[in-house]
Amino acid sequence: MGMIFTPGRYPQRTPAQKVFRVVLGLAAVTIICFFLYHVPYDVLREERLRLYGEDHTTGLVVAVSTTAATSDGSRFTVNYKYVDNDGFVRQASAFLPHDVWKRYRPGDRIEVMFASGHPDLSRVRDEIEPAFQKWLRRMLD
Repeated sequence: MGMIFTPGRYPQRTPAQKVFRVVLGLAAVTIICFFLYHVPYDVLREERLRLYGEDHTTGLVVAVSTTAATSDGSRFTVNYKYVDNDGFVRQASAFLPHDVWKRYRPGDRIEVMFASGHPDLSRVRDEIEPAFQKWLRRMLD
């Protein structure tokens, strides 16, 4: 049964309806704030830059290392350098899974992908990335 709105007369909500609307509004604001707090803005920024295109080049492995075990296990790092489209040498590092990491030694070549508009933002194949970043990249492709 619908409400009829006539000029000068507005239907009154019951106290229970008023409380329900306030609680629902507070819950909605809380959920929105929760999600905004947990959004990884650095990942969003990286993927926005990559959205304009990535260039591929061959880099050079400078060093391979491992860090002390953390709660999620050891981190296996490859430090590499590459030359961007403007001829600048850039250096970066990447966390790799152990089976991929153990294939690299200093002096080896490595495939590097870097953002066309922001060449210091790079990544390598099989790099360990957050699940949200992988999902976002698939959604943007």
